Amino acid sequence: MKAAILVVLVAACGDDGGKPSYPDAAKAADANLLLDAAPARETITGNPPLEPGELVEGIMTGGASDTALLHIQAPVGSTIDWNIHSHATGHAVTVYEEYGKNTIDYSFTPPGDGEWYLLVKNSSGQNINVEVEVKLYGAMAWRWE
Repeated sequence: MKAAILVVLVAACGDDGGKPSYPDAAKAADANLLLDAAPARETITGNPPLEPGELVEGIMTGGASDTALLHIQAPVGSTIDWNIHSHATGHAVTVYEEYGKNTIDYSFTPPGDGEWYLLVKNSSGQNINVEVEVKLYGAMAWRWE
């Protein structure tokens, strides 16, 4: 009987070939592109000073096979408004927009080829410096306006 139990235990353990076995990442981590993203081809950073109501824009040039991971942070106690828009039709067409945010983490894949504008506006009542980090993937290009 003891021999049969030992055989069952040995068979159940198996051989991992000497490779360590690590648990899978939590489902929440797998769902967050910012945690699992491959290294960016290029990372753009900036810390523009903005007076109340002032804005800054960056231009992303790319298409549907490109991505930009955006991380934008206002100082504690202050807020920013932001959007991604295009001028392809001769007037601004907003792709995505949020108001009164302190931190933004957003993955942007253009719906088509073109120039896509990232607008960041100080919606606080005081002067601030906004931290901007843009990680570029594919052939996405960036320039400050």
